[in-house]
Amino acid sequence: SVRASFGDRKAELHGMYQWPHYDVYNPFYLEHRVSPDLIRRFQAKSDNKKLYGSVCDLRPSALPGSLDVSRSMFDLRSPPHRFMKRYDSFSSVPSSTSSRKDSQGSNRSLDTITLSGDERDFGRLNVKLCYVSSVEQIWITVLHCKDLSWPSSCGENPRIYVKGILTLPKPVHFKSSAKEGCNDIEFMETFVFAIKLQSLQAVRLVFKIQTQTPRKKTIGECSMALRELSLEESNHWLDISPPSKAPVCRAELQIGTCFQAINRRIQLQILEAQNLPVSSAPLSSNFFVKVGMFSTEGMIYKKKTRLLKPTNGQVKWGEMMIFPVSQAEQGIGFLIKLYSRSSVRRKHFLGQVWISSDSSNSEAVEQWKDTIANPEKVVVKWYSIGPS
Repeated sequence: SVRASFGDRKAELHGMYQWPHYDVYNPFYLEHRVSPDLIRRFQAKSDNKKLYGSVCDLRPSALPGSLDVSRSMFDLRSPPHRFMKRYDSFSSVPSSTSSRKDSQGSNRSLDTITLSGDERDFGRLNVKLCYVSSVEQIWITVLHCKDLSWPSSCGENPRIYVKGILTLPKPVHFKSSAKEGCNDIEFMETFVFAIKLQSLQAVRLVFKIQTQTPRKKTIGECSMALRELSLEESNHWLDISPPSKAPVCRAELQIGTCFQAINRRIQLQILEAQNLPVSSAPLSSNFFVKVGMFSTEGMIYKKKTRLLKPTNGQVKWGEMMIFPVSQAEQGIGFLIKLYSRSSVRRKHFLGQVWISSDSSNSEAVEQWKDTIANPEKVVVKWYSIGPS
């Protein structure tokens, strides 16, 4: 009968193609049967040594003459210390030395970097600030944009203006008059607001360079902290960067360092954060900081602060962390990460700063050199937290 013939043929094929069973390392791997037609098609290839490219066979003698595991995977037959020396974060995921340094901002050769459209020079904005304490007023003067550039989609001579935002809990907006687009645009306009100094020192002043015609579009932005406002007028040149497509975290973190040479240890102070993002959830987020101490051999210690609720976009930890050091440890550095945690206990990474002698942040390098050169001196700096 047809059913009997089908059963006999099925038994015959099953006997012809017996599949070996190997111990599978990947817990998400699902073994699939392959059609006999595919086997006949690929039998002629002599380099087809493995039946499944996604499977790592833990038994070295299971497939005689088989190729070694791909370089992008761990060789589990080798001593673990070969691959467990570098960490990109506080998880247990190892990486190479170069990837760890790149992720924390070490200098790379400029010859190996090709500037994309988002990395070219977008120009600079010149502004002046002063604060008149007697009447509690901030004076903001937008002077001019220099070496300004814009996308070709905006036309040859778009109308351009500067929009300013004081990132208070209730933001304050202002904008200049529109000028005809050119490389150097003069605005020479002053804006005055009556706001208490204490409120201003905890926020940032954000500028957006926008086109009015042919259509409204942000072509660049820049920002600055307002901690050092005074009666004396200060002049600032701000680098304009391309507008971010995602919401930008403008949080700042105050960090103190002290090298205690007698006790052979480094004291790290996580003091406070300000201009923290406002949660869109009904319940506000809490914030904490993770600190990792690294040497040339990888991560040595890791610690974290308490979880605290913000008040007016500020959190004050005032916590001190002690990290012992030895003469054998070289290339010491600290990776400091800021996180928020929502009411459902979801952790969200906001940004980080890498403090060491090879950091790409010039202020971090300056703080580290000052700390090492002057034992027992507490060096405190504010940092704008970035994602890289």
